[in-house]
Amino acid sequence: MRGGIKVFSVVSAALCGLSLFAAAAQACPMCSQSISEESLLPHAYMYSIIFMLAMPATVFTGFGTMIFLKFRNFHAQQQVGIAGDDLVAGSGNATNDLS
Repeated sequence: MRGGIKVFSVVSAALCGLSLFAAAAQACPMCSQSISEESLLPHAYMYSIIFMLAMPATVFTGFGTMIFLKFRNFHAQQQVGIAGDDLVAGSGNATNDLS
């Protein structure tokens, strides 16, 4: 376990060190052309990227909320069922009534 962590740490440090020597990253050709030629197109790219990044979070939040509400309703019904068991079984102990 510790050996794996050491290897991972060394590889991560080496990759971070190599990234210091990399040349500055260039934008994709279409993005750089659109920025130089038009003023509205970069905003369209920005909004589409924001929309694409927001969709997985929105979907997972929706499913997570749905699962949370289902569990909360289930546990609330279980608590009502447990509290209502005294009413269903009667006021006395059923085994003592037979003897």
